[in-house]
Amino acid sequence: MGSQTGAPMLPRLLLRRRTLGALVLGALVLCCPPGRAADGLARLFDALPARCLGPANMGGRVSDLAVVESRPATLYVATASGGLWKTTNNGTTWDAVFERETTVSLGAVAVAPSNPDVVWVGTGEANPRNSVAWGDGVYKSSDGGKTWRNVGLRDTQHVGRVVIHPTNPDVVYVAALGHVWGPNKERGLYKTTDGGATWKQVKYLDADTGFIDLVMDPDDPNTLYAAAYRVRRDAFSGGNPAEQTGPLAGLYKTTDGGNTWKRLGKGLPDRPLGRCGLAVYRKDPRVLYAVVQTDATVLRRETEWGQPARTNADPSTGGVFRSGDRGETWVKLNDLCPRPFYFSQVRIDPGDDRRLYVLGVTLHASRDGGRTFATDDAAPGVHADLHALWIDPKDPEHMVAGSDGGAYLSYDRGKTWEHPKNLPIGQFYAVAVDMSRPYWVYGGLQDNGSWGGPSATRNADGVTGANWFRVLAMDGFYCQVDPGDANLIYAEGQYGELRRVNLATGLSIAVKPRPGRGEPEYRFNWNSPILLSPHNPAVVYFGGNGLFRSRDRGDHWDVISPDLTLGQRGRSPDFGHTLTTIAESPIKADVLWVGSDDGRVQVSRNGGRDWGDVSAAVPDVPRERHVSRVIASSFAEGTAYLAIDRHRNDDRRPYLFRTTDHGGTWKPIMSDLPEGGPVYVVRESSRNPDLLLAGTEFGLFVSLDSGGHWEKYPGLPTVAVHDLVIHPRDRELVIGTHGRSIYVVDVAPLEQATAKVLAAPVHLFDVKSARMYPSRGTHGLRGVKMYAAPNPPFGAVLYYHLREKSEAPVRLVISDARGSSLIELKGTQDAGLHRLVWPLRTPPAEGSEVGSLVAPGEYVAELRVGERVLTKRFRVEADE
Repeated sequence: MGSQTGAPMLPRLLLRRRTLGALVLGALVLCCPPGRAADGLARLFDALPARCLGPANMGGRVSDLAVVESRPATLYVATASGGLWKTTNNGTTWDAVFERETTVSLGAVAVAPSNPDVVWVGTGEANPRNSVAWGDGVYKSSDGGKTWRNVGLRDTQHVGRVVIHPTNPDVVYVAALGHVWGPNKERGLYKTTDGGATWKQVKYLDADTGFIDLVMDPDDPNTLYAAAYRVRRDAFSGGNPAEQTGPLAGLYKTTDGGNTWKRLGKGLPDRPLGRCGLAVYRKDPRVLYAVVQTDATVLRRETEWGQPARTNADPSTGGVFRSGDRGETWVKLNDLCPRPFYFSQVRIDPGDDRRLYVLGVTLHASRDGGRTFATDDAAPGVHADLHALWIDPKDPEHMVAGSDGGAYLSYDRGKTWEHPKNLPIGQFYAVAVDMSRPYWVYGGLQDNGSWGGPSATRNADGVTGANWFRVLAMDGFYCQVDPGDANLIYAEGQYGELRRVNLATGLSIAVKPRPGRGEPEYRFNWNSPILLSPHNPAVVYFGGNGLFRSRDRGDHWDVISPDLTLGQRGRSPDFGHTLTTIAESPIKADVLWVGSDDGRVQVSRNGGRDWGDVSAAVPDVPRERHVSRVIASSFAEGTAYLAIDRHRNDDRRPYLFRTTDHGGTWKPIMSDLPEGGPVYVVRESSRNPDLLLAGTEFGLFVSLDSGGHWEKYPGLPTVAVHDLVIHPRDRELVIGTHGRSIYVVDVAPLEQATAKVLAAPVHLFDVKSARMYPSRGTHGLRGVKMYAAPNPPFGAVLYYHLREKSEAPVRLVISDARGSSLIELKGTQDAGLHRLVWPLRTPPAEGSEVGSLVAPGEYVAELRVGERVLTKRFRVEADE
């Protein structure tokens, strides 16, 4: 299935401009395409497109790069959870060429040297951090990324590298890491000789040890070197993988195209190894470099950031090694081994084997063959955490890097770097909204802090990177905004670093709860939940190993619970069990819900004085689990929704429940949610108890019958949805994706789409007030290397629904409050939900291209379908 990059609901890197006259003469219409067979919910979605707000100026994690060496302006950027992007003009513009497939988490990308139209991707990021997403095998494109087909290895889940034969694009090798949360046999090294029609597992070690890296001898395609890695993530949100080394991990070599392999060892550490990275010198393939992790690295507790760049001949501690005889013998050069489970990447300058790069939190560069390294001038201005680096073999001044902040290009050997700020690949954990007009959106991103930006602007350019600003550094997670003061923001960085930010003054105050003298330290999650009470925004709830409450916006805290988790359970005190979600009933204050990363669900009905553990009442879910969300209903005090995520237990099924008796019993409501897509967030409409929204690993799902049936919303890429917020005034759904930034969808029609409404032959939905604001251009003349999200359409947005195709014309007449007709809009006659936009103008007079703007006031929309006439009143408001 090919990527539909031209669909109207996708983000645009360049805004298409329409004249006002065109808007008046033919009102904007989005409807079901003629001839489409669509039923139920699917018939509603085409009229509800999603706008991608970005942001794109802070990027997201890049996992791999592939460049067409014959034309290096063409390159592919593989992202950890946002699909594959292609540019043919050095990053001036990008196309999302892998976004509608069954997964968008990528670990590897490769272009065939003999045919640049042949592109392979290995799905499932292989950097096994706590937020890593998984894939479903290997995909191949024969037309430069326009279309793709899955060619197998579906249960590998995480692919570290794809290597293509230099002259035969049908010969391909794959390094498969396998499951990172459990054992599996479909891990190891694979080879195809028929373009993916069949595969042979050419090296298998055991059910726990896969392969993370693979390089080919540039002079002999039958000679390859591979790095085996045993890794197991723990089932919690913080800390490092539970296992990082193993007896079979290490470096392997074949000289017969993978038929036989031998383990390399002479000069390498004689002890259990962890993640290793490899590079072969293009000019003289006798020379190889490796960065090697050992269990001694782990024991020295330097796993997180790695050993320092210092000369040390002792191989047992790992570091940088060199071979001058095709891997037969090795010499240790340096202790450098940056945060190995996340990096372990090494690159050699194609024309100078003494110029060496080791990727890590920063880029480590050596000019003396790896004996010494410097970081001060290797990648100035590049975002931390580098995972990919390509050096042009014809011009080593030209380099491309990929990090947690996106893609970077250098044309002076790394002295300066350009960051294309037009890739909307932000990895959001959580989102929030304020009550401004237009409202602003806030959220926290993986390794990119917490940011805020408008949902719309008064500028013709739309929402650009210039409109976004950073609220807090660190990794960003939950944000909350005071509904009565849009300048008051609460934002949290990793492990409970909570701050209250005043946007008007710029003052940022740490308000993290602290234990009293002599009391044990509180534990906080990597992603600690914040909640402002729906009854009083001065009341702030914050989750650690227990629940904290402040009645004065974080200045003082009360502990209103005991430890609500299972405690340490033998784990490091740095990373004990913690709360992951908090809810308070919008109906009754002090009815509180919490969930934890060790699977507990608890409720208090008296503001935290007493707690009841209702975990055991959840049916048919093992107790080893992560509670991703608890949501209290807006319609009944005892009703709540529960989402459980077990992908960290190597179980990717969806688990979603509802209780109507304060957790005494729970009813499964996952019904037909697809297997393999755990639920990260559930949201109930506060205006329609039957409308539920679920964010999963593979997109957004909608139910109009309280979870009896779910339909996938097609307006997004196949991206993980980590948070959902319905704006309380504007009734727009703000979607926080973990890989494609933030989307906005108008859900007001869905909130009104009851069974009665959908059964009616014709229905005209309530019309929101339309704001009359001036549109202006503020950026002057500019190029195109920037991201711009389109503003919502100017004018009154009107929706109507037809149960069946109408034989009669569909007309929508707009009149003023006195009943004088102003304009008639023609609608489609097809069945389904349809949208018309009236741009607040009368038809143009003779000799004029545009009509006159109407005055603020009350107006009437009249839908006429045959003999049926339906009316709705609405207001046009002046801009504030």
